[in-house]
Amino acid sequence: MYIHEMIRETNQLRGQMSPANEAYFGEMVMYFRSGSSSLTEAKGEELLLELARRIVKNQEKNISASELFGDNPRAYCEQLAEDVMMRKPRSLQDKIKYYTMIPWVALTWVFFIYMLTGFFSKWFGGELEYTQISTASLLLIAVLAIALIEGVTRYLGPGSKRRTEQPKEQEQPQGRPATFNPRTIAVYIGITAAIAIVGLVLTWLLPAFTVSPWDSLIIFIIGIVGQKLIFGRKNKT
Repeated sequence: MYIHEMIRETNQLRGQMSPANEAYFGEMVMYFRSGSSSLTEAKGEELLLELARRIVKNQEKNISASELFGDNPRAYCEQLAEDVMMRKPRSLQDKIKYYTMIPWVALTWVFFIYMLTGFFSKWFGGELEYTQISTASLLLIAVLAIALIEGVTRYLGPGSKRRTEQPKEQEQPQGRPATFNPRTIAVYIGITAAIAIVGLVLTWLLPAFTVSPWDSLIIFIIGIVGQKLIFGRKNKT
């Protein structure tokens, strides 16, 4: 759909909104069309059209825009733009696909490492090295991969950059230097400790299995093919 077509449909939907919803949506329009976000014009209009459709659809159910998106439309749009830039999922289907893809990719390359380790001994005149793998270790790798990606996108993404560029008077109230949030540090330490404890318990409970380098190669190939076929397809706009 071309930009002018999206704008025309957005304006038509805007005309169907109640005064309160129209005023709320107007602030969203102002955010995306004023260049406040780093999204392209086409992507901004695509998001506005999607938001307008949701507002009109829920308006028929007597659900206001503020009930849908919160009291601050600009804050919602900022988070929406950040998620789009980081390609973070928003629908339930996309979230399931996204959080399945992360451990899938991580484990695929883990078996690639197992494959190299096994073949190296053969290449240097030894025998093929078989690897004993704990089921618990694979589960731990999957969980840690998700946690790592979430941490990177949360604290190194566009939103974190904007937070670090706040005025100094906001970062250092009452003349005190900015410090890390102790609660955030404590939460991450607690999560790390909990994952380590669960990993140890699962190591005792879950079985281990042995794979050859050829097994690892086959699993790696299946992982790459599945990554391309299942997760490589882009959603239609």
